[in-house]
Amino acid sequence: MNTSDTRRFGGISRLFGSNGLEKLSQSHVVIVGVGGVGSWVAEALARTAVGRLTLIDGDTVEESNTNRQLPALDGCYGRKKVDVLGERIKAINPQVELEIKATFLSAENFEELIPACDVLIDCIDSLQEKTLLVARAKTKARYVLTSGGAGGKVDASRVAFDDVAYVRGDSLVAAMRTKLRKEYGFPKGRAGSKPERFNIGAVYSDEPVRASQDQGEGFGVFMAVTATFAMKLAQVCVEKLLQS
Repeated sequence: MNTSDTRRFGGISRLFGSNGLEKLSQSHVVIVGVGGVGSWVAEALARTAVGRLTLIDGDTVEESNTNRQLPALDGCYGRKKVDVLGERIKAINPQVELEIKATFLSAENFEELIPACDVLIDCIDSLQEKTLLVARAKTKARYVLTSGGAGGKVDASRVAFDDVAYVRGDSLVAAMRTKLRKEYGFPKGRAGSKPERFNIGAVYSDEPVRASQDQGEGFGVFMAVTATFAMKLAQVCVEKLLQS
């Protein structure tokens, strides 16, 4: 750490110790999907001195993202989300080793797209790609974390963390869990016994989904909830990095 880093991240050092700060600065986290949850995860990890970040998302910033996504600012609409976030992260920590991949994940590009890392955080909305990523991520990362569905929820106090096998009340995680068991051979539950762990951590909310109160497709989304998902993911990620 140079003098500038010491000033910039002194609060991290005082909280986790100089060895903890050094460990964070040498860690690599991959975030796939930088929308309503992933963009805030990236911000939190950048401000916690994680030394290497890889951001993966092929989407562009749209006006409809403004209610929940960090890069959704006037002047940024139409730009790639990862490009906008990359500039912000470099402004937070000019020393960060940053890799930007403005593309979407697929079965065909997984091996090339996903680098080896300490922690991989899945913030994808699409069920097919989400399941693919989570199923194969253990070949790339020591720890894998995933975000459940935050749409249609308003109570940030109900955001929780558990192994994917034990999550209840989150339809996105439930659908992914079913596909992981059917398509990728993850342990199946047995009646009357506790399910076997998947060793994949999930942030989720068991709050019932609130139906749309206005015209338009999909659920409404509240930043207080999506950002809470993100902060919980960032917290668990940092804990894993410091334990390693």
